[in-house]
Parts: sequence; C-alpha cells; structure tokens
Amino acid sequence: MNEKPTALIICFSELHRDPRVLREIEWLRDEYQITTVGLTPSGIADVDHVSYAAAPRSSIIGKLRKAAKYFDHNHESICWSLDKTKVVETLGNRSFDLIVANDIDTVPLAVRIAGPKTRVHFDAHEYAPLELTESLRWRILRQPLVTYICREYIPRVTTASTVCQGIADKFESEYGRRFEVITNATGFEDIVPSPTDPDRIRLIYHGLAHPTRLTHRMVEIMDHLDGRFELNLMLLGDEAYIDRLRRRAAGRTNIKFLPPVGTIELARFTNQFDIGIYSLPPTNYNNLHALPNKFFEFIQARLGVAIAPSPEMASIVNEYGLGVVADDFSPASLARAIAGLGADEISEFKQRSHQHARELSAEKNREKFLDIVSR
Repeated sequence: MNEKPTALIICFSELHRDPRVLREIEWLRDEYQITTVGLTPSGIADVDHVSYAAAPRSSIIGKLRKAAKYFDHNHESICWSLDKTKVVETLGNRSFDLIVANDIDTVPLAVRIAGPKTRVHFDAHEYAPLELTESLRWRILRQPLVTYICREYIPRVTTASTVCQGIADKFESEYGRRFEVITNATGFEDIVPSPTDPDRIRLIYHGLAHPTRLTHRMVEIMDHLDGRFELNLMLLGDEAYIDRLRRRAAGRTNIKFLPPVGTIELARFTNQFDIGIYSLPPTNYNNLHALPNKFFEFIQARLGVAIAPSPEMASIVNEYGLGVVADDFSPASLARAIAGLGADEISEFKQRSHQHARELSAEKNREKFLDIVSR
C-alpha cells in the first residue's frame, strides 16, 4: 500500500484554538500524513506536532540588541531567532511534499525547510504590511521587517491564499502575485432557526474582547435600544478589560455575560439567539476588510446579522439579505439599524441564513483549498 504524501502546517498560534488552521488540518488529513508546528498541538488524532516555543522575554540588554537589529534593518537576522532555528533542528532531514505557511512570519521557515520538490502554500490571515498602522511603535519597528519578508519571500512560494477579496487585491497590486480567496467560513451545521419572541429579542456577540477592538462599543449599543432587546456577551481575551465591561454594564438587566463555549458547540449554542452583532472600527487596513469567523458562525447558527459598514461583510449581508448594515461605525448607528426591526423581519433574516447556510459554509472552501495546494 502506498504511503500518503506528507504535509507540514505551520502557524505560530495555539493551534487547538485556531479555527482556520484546524480547518486546514481537517481538509488535508484524508490525503496527507500531517505534521504541525505551533504553540500547542491541534488536538486532532494522528497528527504529529513540533512545538514552537516563543522566545522568552528578553533582558534590557537583549531588548536593546534586538531593537538595534530593527533600526539597522537587519531583517534576515531577525527572521532567524533561536525559536525558529530549533524547529529546523527538530525536523532534521525530514522532507515534505507540501508545506502550508500560515501568516507571513512563518514563510521564511517554510522556505528553508522546503526541498526542491516541495510545494509551499502561503495562507495570509491578514494583510501583514498594514497590520497595526495605528501604532507608531509598530510602524517604526515591525512594518519594515514585515515588508521585507513579503518582498523577499512571497516570490518563493508556490501558491497563496487569503481571507477576502480586498486583501487578495492588495497583495496582488503590491507584490504582483495572485492570491486566491479562502474565506473564514465555518463548517455546515444541520440545524434550523429558533423562533423569535417579539417581546424579547436576543442579541449575541462572541469573540475576543480587547481595548484596541473597542469592544466596549457593543455595550454602548444598549444605551440606544428599548426594553425589547437583550444583549448577550460571550467574551475571551483581556480579563481586566472584560471586568471593566462588567462594571460598565452593572445593574442593567438587559446585558448578560455568558461563559464561553468551545468552537465545535458554538453554532448550536448560539442558535437560541436572534441577531448576531459585530462592529469593528476601521483603525487599520485589515480591520476595514474584516471578514471574521464569527460572521460565518452567526450564519451557521441561523441568526440574523447586524453589522457596521465593513465592506467585506456588508457585501455578503446585502447580497443574501441576511440582516442590516449600519450607516457608520458608531454604537448609535448600529442601534438605529436594529431598533426598527420587528419579530417577523428578524425571522425572515434567520430563514435566509438557513437558506444559504450550506452555500456560505466551509464546504466549497475545502474543494478550492485542495485544488490550490495540489497545483
């Protein structure tokens, strides 16, 4: 019996909590013997793992030396920190038929590991050269490095993909390389919409809470909605910030904080709600073009959708009639878009999510991804 071809999937994240990487593993595991590199194992059976231990905090002298490399534009040296060279040593002389490099920081490592016949696929989760342009420190230290890696290493990969058309177009215009679009669509859930109570319309937001994402604006939406509406928050991330949100909402019976549930249970758990809400201010290029997992999870949960005017999400909401799009990114504007909705209209949005759930699931992405990496 012929052995399966081998694939290495690299992402410097906690793989067991990274939905996009978990989907890549599931898509490839039937055809490839998979090894992963990341901060944690994926938790998927029969997948080998090599730990990537992020470098510990440096001493003051170490930080100064690293800063000097950034200011000297010694980019290649920065690419090859001790944690990455250890991965190369651990893998030894192993060869792979396919390497999937998630995010730009992994591409130099993938290129170094690759043999002469290895296909290297770069999956960009965002447009890295404009990741945090609202930060002066990031623009001074990090942006030149990321731009260098894109310029030097993107031409060396075999194929490339990213999360939405706006980012794909940006990569192509800046680096002359075609990027296919593999959205963050989640797996299809075989469920039906829940009934909507006209006297208790239940909003849900779930995901990362952080000051840079202005998550507190989700709470502020409730300042502009009447007693029919209830906001449910299921948050991960900055615990101190989440505590601030709890204090901000204290005494309000129409705001509830729920314990997070796992990715696998998420759609079925949130099916009990009515409208998934999301507003991410366009503080940088990637935020402007956000098309996140949670957007597709709202659809699989068979919810209506209420969002700020982020163009990638708004295009899908308007095309399929899934919900409402605010006029701007303020809490008041999103509240206005929601306030006029009645139970019948919300039920119609939920039915449209149901109608298009399979089309907007990960099934088509699987076929496309396997086609791309096999070219």
